[in-house]
Amino acid sequence: MMTAMPAIPLSVGANRIIRGVRVPHVCGDPALSEDRDRELSERIVRTALGALATPVTEPTLFEPSQSAPEKVTA
Repeated sequence: MMTAMPAIPLSVGANRIIRGVRVPHVCGDPALSEDRDRELSERIVRTALGALATPVTEPTLFEPSQSAPEKVTA
């Protein structure tokens, strides 16, 4: 699940949570330049794809700015 509010899916036990930017713009930031916004969007989507390929046994928060997921238990 991609969300700007990871506490909600963590509290209900979602397995893979990818932190987004903001509620109306989960996969980007329109305040950034076009190039920077695209870079941010690609980083978020690549993190989501990596999350799908990562085995998890508990709720796991994936941060687009990190290379390894941050494990969080609900």
